[in-house]
Amino acid sequence: MPSPFENSIFFSIACKKKNNQSAPTAILGGMSGSSFAPETLISSLPIVVFDFETTGIDARKERIIEVGAVRFENRKEVGRFSQLINPGVKLSQEIIDITGIDDDMLADAPTAAQVIPTLHDFMRGAVGVAHNAEFDANFLSYESLRLGIQCNYHILCTLKLSRSLLKLQRYKLDFLAQHYGLTFEARHRSIGDILVTAEVLWRMLDENINLKSLADIAPYRQEMVQI
Repeated sequence: MPSPFENSIFFSIACKKKNNQSAPTAILGGMSGSSFAPETLISSLPIVVFDFETTGIDARKERIIEVGAVRFENRKEVGRFSQLINPGVKLSQEIIDITGIDDDMLADAPTAAQVIPTLHDFMRGAVGVAHNAEFDANFLSYESLRLGIQCNYHILCTLKLSRSLLKLQRYKLDFLAQHYGLTFEARHRSIGDILVTAEVLWRMLDENINLKSLADIAPYRQEMVQI
């Protein structure tokens, strides 16, 4: 069955606690998210670009091993959040090779239960941005669901946006970086990917000056989906 996010560029995610699912008392009933009027100017919005490194690609059973998020206002960085997470399982050699993160690095790292609520504090009240946002949004959704956190964010996907606005053969972050002459501080590490994603977003907005408000993004998206 196709994912409901498959063709969406701008979507929202919502996570709800199941009645039979336990969660730490401190965050039971917690709510996090953002809500803006369609006419709100993109330039006036706080934007948090975020990225996860994970134990695999299936958000239903795999876990986050690194969280990265950078908050921007008027395109200026105003805050940065970066944290390794102990997933409670050993990493595959493939993930170690891709990310450069190994089990020793995660041994003394905090758990998702300790990190995800802090991430919500950092993201709250902002528009989220991620490259291939379906992947990161799903992981945020499932990790939050496990903790009983309700969340509702607007998330802009730069992968979907680039496919609509640019005429390239490929739209992975590496190719977009090459297209715009950008370099990575570190590829497949959260902050390194985030900084390039942010620059890609600014370049696309500058090249498409008609995209001024959230309403202007509407032609590029389907109806927002809640999961």
